[in-house]
Formats: sequence, C-alpha cells, structure tokens
Amino acid sequence: MQANVIGIKEGVIGVEVIDPRGNSHLIELAVDNEDADDFHGQDTYPHSSGERDNEEERLMNQVFARARFEAHTQTEYDILRSGWDPTQLRRGIDALERISDDEFDDLFYEYYMALHDPTRLKDEYDIGPDTAEVGGNPRIALVIKSFCIDDQNEIVNDLPLFVFYSSEQADKNYTAGPDPDCPSGTTEIPSMLPPFKDAPEDFVYPEDFRGLMINNLICQIRDVYRNMGERPPKQYDIDGFGKPHGNFDR
Repeated sequence: MQANVIGIKEGVIGVEVIDPRGNSHLIELAVDNEDADDFHGQDTYPHSSGERDNEEERLMNQVFARARFEAHTQTEYDILRSGWDPTQLRRGIDALERISDDEFDDLFYEYYMALHDPTRLKDEYDIGPDTAEVGGNPRIALVIKSFCIDDQNEIVNDLPLFVFYSSEQADKNYTAGPDPDCPSGTTEIPSMLPPFKDAPEDFVYPEDFRGLMINNLICQIRDVYRNMGERPPKQYDIDGFGKPHGNFDR
C-alpha cells in the first residue's frame, strides 16, 4: 500500500492510503482527544461493516492499520504500542542477544517452565471449570512474558506472566494475569508463545529457548507488516509463531 501524511491540524493527522486495488482512502486520526472518533473516508466499499464481505472488511482494517503506522513513523506523535512498532521489537531482539546466560536464566526460566506446564498458571490465576469466563475445561492458549528495556537496550525489569485462555466451547480467547506495565522511561517488549506440545529431544535450555524468543520477536515484526497488508522485509519473512491475531491468515 502507499500511504502519505497529508496534514496535521488541531490534533488531527490526515493520512491518504492507496489500497492494493488502487482505491483511495482518507484517514483522520484524532491524536489529541481520546474521546474523539477517528474517520475513515472512502467511496468504493460499503460504508457499513455489516455490509462488507470478509475480504473487504480485512482490507479496510489493513488500510486503517497502515495509516496509523504512517502517522506513527512520520510525525512526532507516539501512536502505536511498542509491540506493534518494528523498531522497538528490533531493540528487544538486541536486548535478548546481548544478555548473558545467567541473566537470561534469572529472567526467563519461569517463562520456560510455564510453557512446558501451564497448569500452575491456571491455579495461580484461578482459571478453572467453575471460575473461568469460558464454559467447559479451560486451556491456556498463549503465555506472554513482557520485559522492559532502557534507551541502551538493556533489560531493566521484567513483568509477571499474562495469559490468553479458551476452551473447546468458546469462540474467542479471554485474558488473565496482571496487565503488563513497564516503568516510565522504559519500553515494553512482549514475548508471546503458545505452550509447548512436543519439545524436540535435542532442545537445549537456555540456548534454544533464547533462540525461540528471538524467533518470536522476528515473527511479530513479520506480522506487523502483514497486519497492514504489506509484504514483510525479507529478513523478517520467516516461519514461526508471531502475533496471535491480526488482519491476516495465520
């Protein structure tokens, strides 16, 4: 897609996006007023979400994501969360690559064990058949471990585990655990992985687990681009688990 910031006026950023079909969209992002609605103008597709087919709806969402990305990278406004900013995720990869094995073990051993057996998390976060928001026997679908980096890409803090869970009877995921929140002046980097099913016999901790976390961050960068209808840069277009959902087919 092609995107250009066409103006900023009274806290509203105007972005023009040309979608892959050659159609023009005008996006107005109200960045100074949390209560104001953003605007998506176009004359090609049905204006009501309920009247668009799945592919049209996905394209409209991709266009909006592309506009937000353009506004974030081309203006002074900080619009995207760090987990949706490839530059910040790249800094997280650098942080993981530079720490020692002992530091890595101190920070991420609990995460590694939780992916092997998430039962403890179900007990800790009270995710049971009678207490969870889903019917049936809940299962952990995704475990998120965020860490906080400073301006030198040094890990200065880590956060409690946060999970997505579901069940065979549910059609969506629910969340449990404390919301990730890094201290002021630091940047949150989220690692998000599903529990292990069958880890290879030659999987070595911590080396291979560090590699798996780095792979996840690379794949998250891949999915940031896919989420806005873009082809990821070649170095990030690899196999692996990235974002759990977005405007793309997994």
